[in-house]
Amino acid sequence: MSLIRRLFAPKKLEPSYPRLPALGEDGQTTVPGIYALGELAGTPLVRLGLNAGHDLIQRVGPKLKFERPADASDDVYDVVIVGSGSSGFAATVAAKDLGLRYLTLEAASFANTFATMTKGKVLLAEPTDVPKRSRVFFEECRKEELLERWRTLRDEEQLLVREHEAVKDIKGKLDAFEVITAAGSYPTRRVLLCLGKAGNPRRLGVPGEREAGDRVQHRLLDPDDFIDKDIIIVGAGDVACEAAIALASPGHNRVTLSAIDKELTFPKERNVEAVRALEREGKLRLVLDSRVIGLDAHTATVEKAGQREEVAYDTLFEMIGAELPLGFLRKIGVRLAGDWTPGRWMALTAAFVFVYSLYALKSYGKGIVAWPFESLISPASYDAVAQWLFRVGFAPFSLFFSDAAMSDMLRDRGFQQGYLYSLLYTVLMLVFGYQAMIRWRNKAKDRRYQTYRYLTLLSFQVGFFLIVNVVGVHALSAKYAWRAWGLYQPFPLFFNTYFWWSPSDPTPLVLFFVIAGLLGTFVAIPLLARNHGKRFCTWVCGCGGLAETLGDRWRHLAAKGQRSRAWEFQGALVMAAAFIVGLVVVGAYQSSGGNAWWKTYNYVVDFWLVAVIPIGLYPFFGGKVWCRYWCPLAAYNGLLARLYGRLKIVSNKQCITCTECSTYCQVGVDVMAFAKNAQPFDNSNSACIQCGICIDVCPMGVLSFETSDGRAVDKNTK
Repeated sequence: MSLIRRLFAPKKLEPSYPRLPALGEDGQTTVPGIYALGELAGTPLVRLGLNAGHDLIQRVGPKLKFERPADASDDVYDVVIVGSGSSGFAATVAAKDLGLRYLTLEAASFANTFATMTKGKVLLAEPTDVPKRSRVFFEECRKEELLERWRTLRDEEQLLVREHEAVKDIKGKLDAFEVITAAGSYPTRRVLLCLGKAGNPRRLGVPGEREAGDRVQHRLLDPDDFIDKDIIIVGAGDVACEAAIALASPGHNRVTLSAIDKELTFPKERNVEAVRALEREGKLRLVLDSRVIGLDAHTATVEKAGQREEVAYDTLFEMIGAELPLGFLRKIGVRLAGDWTPGRWMALTAAFVFVYSLYALKSYGKGIVAWPFESLISPASYDAVAQWLFRVGFAPFSLFFSDAAMSDMLRDRGFQQGYLYSLLYTVLMLVFGYQAMIRWRNKAKDRRYQTYRYLTLLSFQVGFFLIVNVVGVHALSAKYAWRAWGLYQPFPLFFNTYFWWSPSDPTPLVLFFVIAGLLGTFVAIPLLARNHGKRFCTWVCGCGGLAETLGDRWRHLAAKGQRSRAWEFQGALVMAAAFIVGLVVVGAYQSSGGNAWWKTYNYVVDFWLVAVIPIGLYPFFGGKVWCRYWCPLAAYNGLLARLYGRLKIVSNKQCITCTECSTYCQVGVDVMAFAKNAQPFDNSNSACIQCGICIDVCPMGVLSFETSDGRAVDKNTK
C-alpha cells in the first residue's frame, strides 16, 4: 500500500485495539453508578477478572449497605450484576458475603464464556504471581472442572443468578436505576456490567446466511462431533486457525480455511506454522485474500482475485471475531473511549485556547507569537504583573543575589518570562511525575526501573532549572545562562547554542557552548543510541518529560493503528528542516536569528508543534504527540538507533493477547503484534522509546529488554 493510501485509509479493526467504554480509575463508566468489569474493561484473564469483581464490591459495597435508606423497599436492589463470567460471578459471591441486596442476570447460560469453549480446553491460572482475592475456585484446570466447581458453589449457596434473561435497557440515574429485561424491570442503586464478546459474534452478512443458519456456527465445542465432513472456516485469527488445526489434524475432514487477509498476520506464530504444515500435508486448504460472498444449501461461493468458486460444505464456521455490545452501551448513555461528543470537542477547543494563551502571554513582546495580547495589554501592565509574579516565584533564590543583580533581572522581561515558564514547567513535572512514578511502581512486578526512570527524568529537569536560572545567572549573568538549556536539549531540538553570538561575546564562553553543543549532538546522542535506543526521550529530555508526567494519565489515548503509525514520517521532515535552517542561519546569516528562515521555523515548529498543539492534545491523544510525530531530536535519535542500536524488547511464548501492552504504549507501537509471535522489536521496526511500560503492564511477564547479541539487559540499567 502506498504511503498516501496508508495516510488516509479508513481505520480498520485490529486485534490489539478493541473498542471499550471510557472508564475512570474506579472502573466507573461515564454514567455515574454504572461500572464496567472483565472483558468489557479490557481484562480478559480469569484471575484478574475474579479479583476485579471481588474488589469492586468490596470497595462500593460497604457504603451501599451503610447508606441504604431505612425505608428502602425490599424490591430495590443495592446492585444488579449483568453477566456471570469471572468478574460477574466473583462480584455475585462478594455481594452475598457482604449482605447486599443483589441480583445477577445472564443473557445465556451461567458462565457462558467457559461453557462454549472447546471440549477439554485447559485454563491457565495466570498470572500466577497475583494472589486470588475472591473465594471463587480457580486454578489451572480443564473447563469442565471449573464449570462443575462454579455450578456447585452457585447451587449450594443458592446465589441469585437468573439465566437466559438478557438486559434490554438501563434507565434512570445514580441510586435510581431500572434494569429492564424481557421478563420485567429491576430497580437498583448500582449496576455492574460484566459483559464479554461470547454472545456477539460478527457475521458475514452475505446472501443465504440466514437460510443456512442451522449449518453456520461460531464456536467449535467438540472436534469429535465432526468426522468425514466438508468444513469451511472463515477467519484468519487464532480462533479460526485453532479450529482448523483441530478439525484437519486427524485427516478425517475436508477443511477449507478462507480469509480476506493476504497473509496470516494476526495468529500466533505456532498456529501459523501448524496451519502451513497441514496445508503442505494436504489435510487443509488455505485460501487467503478471498471472500465468502454467498451461501446456499450445500455450497459457499468464494471469490478470489475476481474468480468465483463453489465450495461444498456441511458446516461453515464464521470465526471473524466478536464484538462487545457497543450499541447497547451507547443506548444506555455509556460513552466509548475515543468517542468524539460535542462536549469533547468543546473541551478540545478550551484546551487549545488555554494552552495558546499561556504560550502567547509567555511570548509577549516577540511579535506574531504573542497575538493578540500585545494589542490587548499595555507593556506597563504586562511588566507590572510579570515583575510581581517573578518576585514571588524567585523569592527562594533572591538571597543569593545582590540588590543590583535583582534590579537587573527585574528590568529583563525575557529573563522573567523564561524563569516563570520554566518554574511552572518544573513544578508540573514534579507533581505529576511523582504521581506517575507511584502509578507504575504499583503496577510493575519490579519497581526499580520506573523508579529510576522518573527520578532521573525529574532530576535532570530540576538540575537544569537551577543551573539556568540560579547557578548560571550567578556565574554568567542572565545574558548567557539561558544557553545552558542547549546542554540539556541538544540540537536539532534546541538551536540557540549556535545562534545570536556576536563579536563582543567572550570567546571562551562561545567556544564552550558551541563545542558542548556539537559534542551533545554528534557524540553523546550517537553513543546513547547504540546501547539505549531512544531512552533519552524518556529518561532525560525535558520536552518528553512533560509528556511522561503530566501526559501520563492519558497515555492510553495515544493514536493507535496502521494509519496513525504511517504519519510518523513527519519527524524526519522536521529533522531535515532543522538541519537546513541551522546551516543557513549559521552560514548565511552569521548566527543571527533575525531572518525569515529562523522566524518561520520558530513559529511553525517551536511555537505550534512543540508547545501549543501537542500539549493541547494531551487529554485527547496522549502525551507523546510532539515526540512521536514532529520532534527532530527524536527522529535523529531514532535514525541512529535504527542504524546501529543494540537495545530491543523481546518476548517469550506466553502472550495471551490481552492487549494491555499495546493499549498503554504512548507512541502507538503495536506491541501485542510482536509479543504474540515472540518477535523482538526495536527502533528498526518501531517508534519505541524504551520506557518499559509495556513490560510492566504485561500480566504474563512476556516482555523484557535484551541487546542485539542476545544478552539480557537488567531493566533497571539506564
